[in-house]
Parts: sequence; C-alpha cells; structure tokens
Amino acid sequence: MTVSQADAIRNAVRGVTKDWAKTRKAEERSQYAGFDRRFRLISSSRVTLREVAFDVMEDAYLAASDHGTLPTKPRQIMYAARPEILARTGEETLSGSYFSQTLLIDYMDENDCSDWDIVWDARGHFVEPHTGQSIPLGTLEVRQYLGERPSFAPPAPEIEAAVFPTAGAKNRYRNVLFIEKEGFNPILEAARLQERFDCAVMSTKGMSVTAARILIDRLTPDVDNIFVLHDFDVSGFSIAGTLGTDSRRYVFETVPPMRDFGLRLADVQAMNLQSEPVPAKPNEWPSRAATLRRHGAAPEEIDFLRTRRVELNAMTSRQFVDFIEAGLTAHGVTKLIPGDTIIEQQARRVIAAQLTEEALAKISGEIAKRAEKVALPANLRERIEAVFEEEPALPWDVAVAMIVKGRR
Repeated sequence: MTVSQADAIRNAVRGVTKDWAKTRKAEERSQYAGFDRRFRLISSSRVTLREVAFDVMEDAYLAASDHGTLPTKPRQIMYAARPEILARTGEETLSGSYFSQTLLIDYMDENDCSDWDIVWDARGHFVEPHTGQSIPLGTLEVRQYLGERPSFAPPAPEIEAAVFPTAGAKNRYRNVLFIEKEGFNPILEAARLQERFDCAVMSTKGMSVTAARILIDRLTPDVDNIFVLHDFDVSGFSIAGTLGTDSRRYVFETVPPMRDFGLRLADVQAMNLQSEPVPAKPNEWPSRAATLRRHGAAPEEIDFLRTRRVELNAMTSRQFVDFIEAGLTAHGVTKLIPGDTIIEQQARRVIAAQLTEEALAKISGEIAKRAEKVALPANLRERIEAVFEEEPALPWDVAVAMIVKGRR
C-alpha cells in the first residue's frame, strides 16, 4: 500500500468517527457525563408538583368540603391532595404555604371555581360605628356580614328602638378608614372618633387580604371614601396603591373610592417623628424605587425611603387621633343623616316602642297573673326531647318556647 493510499484511508476513518470521538473524549473527561445524559432522557418524563396538584385539585376540594356542602380551608384541601401528590412525584414533603398561596391560587385562576366555598383565615377586623359590631376579616365572616352566607352565631339581642336596624353601610356610615396595622381600636374608641365621624374602621396585619377586598367592593355603592392609613415606607405605599385594585385572588366589580391617607414625608417632618434605618439592599433598590414612583411617592420621599422608614407607631396616641381627625375634616367627612323617608320610619319606630312600653306598664301586673293561670303543655320534658330529635342544634329554652307557642 502506498503512502498516499494509507493517508486516504486514515482521513476517511477520521471523518466518519470524529463526532463519536469528540463525545467519547468529553465523557472520559467527566465520568458523570454519560450518566447525566441518560438521566436527562429519563427525567424528562417525570411529573411536577404543579402538574399533579392541578390533576387532583378538584377531587381534593370535594373531599375536604364534603362534596361542596360545607366550607373548607386551604390547608384542608392540601391535606386531602398531599398523599397523591407525594406518591406521584416522589417528593418527601409539600409546603403548606406553597400549596395554599401558589398552587391553589394558580389553579383557581385558570379554572372555574366560582362555586368553591373556601374560607381563608381572618387577618384583621372591621368595626362599625355605633353598633359596635366587629367582623373578623376572613372570607366566611365577611360573607356572613354581607348576608351572602347564613351566620352560625347565636341570635343577636333585639336592638333597642333608639337604634335604627341596619345591615352594612347604608344608613349607618359613609366612610371607611383602613389601617394597615392591628391594635389601634382602643385608642379610637377612647376618642369616640368612629362615632363622631360615623366612620367604620378596617385594620389588617400588613398587606390587604382577599376578605378586605370583597368587603370594600360590596360596600362601595354606599360609601363616599375609603381612606388608607399606612406607614411611611415602601410597603405602606404598596398597600395604598393596591388595596383597591385587582389581584390574583380577587377581581373588583366596582371602582372603590380609595384615598391615600398617609403618612407622608411632610407629616413626618411636621410631627418630628422618629425614623428607623432600612437594611441596605442595593440590588433591590431600583425595583423598590419604581414601586414608590408607581404609587405616587414624590422624588424627595423616594430619597428618604432609600435608607429610612417611619411607622404609624412613632406617633403618640394624641398625635394619632389628631392626625386622623384633621384628615377626615379636610376631606369633608361629616355626620350621616339619611333621607327623609328613613328619618320618618325611625321616628315612628320610637313612637310605637314608647306606646308599647306605656301599654305594657299598665297591664303588666294583670298579664303576669293571667300567665300563672294558663295550663302548661303536658309532658314538657318528653316533648323537648322530641324537638331535639328533629332539630338537635336547638337549645332547651328555644325548644320550650316553640312548644308553648304551639310550633311543636
């Protein structure tokens, strides 16, 4: 074989095998390269947490809610779904917060879950003026307050004639004060601020919750303003800017009348409030500054908030009350007086109650004597037990009343 023939054969072999040789040399350089290639081929068919969660979510909700007949909490759905998710993914654990705040919400965003009755935990309170009614800001409690779900609380005592019966804002209050922190109600109660301005107060632990948005949305037709009182920091501006806007978990049906109520830099300077440092995070500052600009912060406020922040708690109780009172007055908040028809209804309610009291006072002694002579229904105890057989949730005294009135 000539030299030229040998070279030709050698070049041909190299040309055919060069790609294989390159791969082989790479695998020799890393003893795991071949394994990694095979693992990628195998793992590409592995299901993810999200895929399995979406596949089992409806069945998990139905299991947790007794086929939709009872309200259920997000973590109850998680417990119903978790065994299947772990078994099919091979994972050892499933974070409850990741399931409740990400997987469940994503599923509800992408599917029609309008008839799902999920109860999210209360993270704040809503307090009416005058009635003293306090509503935990959980989805179930808010729905009950709005009359969208039956209340399982004991019957409320009969309202005296001097207080006109109301439900929600109509004829009771026209303004709502949202406070981003819990715990200020005792100060407001001592100052009688709610009563003097006919203003409801809503407070939460930090960022707003879905229940707060539901309540704001439903109250909007009957209120003039929803004031947002917040810390002077990035989170405060975010709360003021997003409380009345759509979120992943709630889309508004109305446009609520939101009003940013501070604190702002001018307030901090006027009251000489103490500030505290903000941890330096240079990489996060551009996005935080953009958030501040988006929610209406002035350039000098953005400069201040790069390194410092001021809490509502920096105000004394007197400063706190005076600050709110001045703001409500500046926005023209006054006492509520309903229309003439409602005023007339209330006047006649009071007259009727007064006439009833006078009439009862005259005959109360005679009524008591007559009541003593009326024969009681026979076998009361046995009949109470019979009532319990039909309605086991009733208390004994209500059962007695029903029997005496001939309803059982």
